[in-house]
Amino acid sequence: MDDPAPKKPRRQQSLQPRISAVKSIVNPRRRTEEPTIPAILGALNQAQDEAGGVATDENILRAYVHALENLYPKIRFAMRLARQGAAEPTAVVQTATHHIATEALHAVTITEAGLVRSGLWEAAPALGEITLQRTYQPILEAPPDDAPFSDGFDAPLTRGGEVIGVLLAEFDRREPLPANLETAAVIAASQASATLEIASRRREASHLRDYVGKLLEHANIPVLVVGRDRGVRVVSSAFARITGIAPDRLIAKDLLQLAPQSERVHLLSAFVGALRGRNVAPFELQLPRAKGGSARLSFKLAPILDSEGRVAGVIAIGQDRTEVRELEGQVIHAERLATLGQLAAGIVHEINNPLTSISVYGEYLLGKLTRSGAESSDLKRIERILRSSDRIMSFTRNLLTYARPSKEEAREVAVNEIIGEAVDFCDHLIRESNITVIPDYAEGLPRIQAVPGQLHQVFVNVITNACNAAGEDGGVVLIRTRRHGNDQIEIVVEDNGIGIPEGHLEQVFEPFFSTRRKGKGTGLGLSIVRNIVEQHKGRIQIDSKPGERTTVSIVLPCPAEG
Repeated sequence: MDDPAPKKPRRQQSLQPRISAVKSIVNPRRRTEEPTIPAILGALNQAQDEAGGVATDENILRAYVHALENLYPKIRFAMRLARQGAAEPTAVVQTATHHIATEALHAVTITEAGLVRSGLWEAAPALGEITLQRTYQPILEAPPDDAPFSDGFDAPLTRGGEVIGVLLAEFDRREPLPANLETAAVIAASQASATLEIASRRREASHLRDYVGKLLEHANIPVLVVGRDRGVRVVSSAFARITGIAPDRLIAKDLLQLAPQSERVHLLSAFVGALRGRNVAPFELQLPRAKGGSARLSFKLAPILDSEGRVAGVIAIGQDRTEVRELEGQVIHAERLATLGQLAAGIVHEINNPLTSISVYGEYLLGKLTRSGAESSDLKRIERILRSSDRIMSFTRNLLTYARPSKEEAREVAVNEIIGEAVDFCDHLIRESNITVIPDYAEGLPRIQAVPGQLHQVFVNVITNACNAAGEDGGVVLIRTRRHGNDQIEIVVEDNGIGIPEGHLEQVFEPFFSTRRKGKGTGLGLSIVRNIVEQHKGRIQIDSKPGERTTVSIVLPCPAEG
């Protein structure tokens, strides 16, 4: 046999003139009746199934070599791939039924006859790292008695018009070739090439999916991918973190269910517009958080196209605007307070002068009429005047407190002591309302930095509201303090009164809004409470069930443990 060609021949000086001669030696031997074509196809299809999924190249080669070995147990088979782009170009991926000769381990060759056998010679395929040789040179170890008579043939493995490997079969030239052996080899090489291509694409897709998953995991922006049926397909960790909803609970969820009822029409309109390919202007959504409250996100929608250019869904890329909107709200609130403060100072000054005279002269007249034995109806009229003046005085004080918070310096205080003093301040109202106060104060709470007078005002207001919510037979007010996390204290005031109507719960902190009867409240109490709590870097939340209870939760910062 001729030695392998040491170098790849130039294509323009190829052995094209000898094609007819090569074709004459491709099928030189008589054959025996062994595996049929259907049996071969069945075995190779089973090998393809075994090598399905995201399989490695080695596993694919092994599956086909094993199938061929079962079909032709007397034939020696090998499949070899040149490692494309490897640090050493001669490195190979290979599997065989017998040991490969040491000198052939690192070089992959293909014969002219192999290219002709698969119909590739005239197509002039790229050989890449494969070496072309004129005649077949056996590389598999054979029994000593058969070694001098070893012969074989090959068939190429291809990908995208390039030869990337070879399937080879070796046998004893003294024995007749089994039936359909060359046909089986060509089919196996072709099918293995397709399986390798599919596996490569699957690995690339898997890598891309993992890569995109990592991008979404670490990207600090909220991203949603939504199908045409409005079901969420992909969600970024930032979106899950902002909403407080685990990603697995968001997948397959209807997009509209993520938004409150009031926002759904706007969201649906934007989604349908994106599906139809329209340019949808960025818009904001207020999304509820899992642990309460809401987040404000600005979204830009764009269609996602499938491989055929059809719209398969929509990608929503967002930006968390919650802090920006909160800061804007604080600026607007501060501006309103500044304006209200100037107005309040002028109003209070103008009201207090005549009001002081009304109050002083009213007290004088009440005392004089009482001593002179005036009619009780006249005394009641004077008392009503005094109560009205007191109410106006209280309103003006609250107005100034709301508009111009105290500038008193904060100092260390004990929350339990402040609450106890607030309960004492409200003692007369508690008795009049037939309220039972149940204290449940945690021991060992750290002292906090606060303005004592302001905290008194917070708890007096909350306790007063609880007393005013009691029924005719009185009620119970539970006051509980607890450590909240590592660096916070929670104060909960819960009553069993009439509760707050559902539609009013979101308005209770608005200035001048009151759930009490007309003339019984100024509507500034809870606004003042919230302002004071926020000035102390805390937060307040109210939960109520009409006809059953109202729970006020106040969380204030404290020194961290440890």
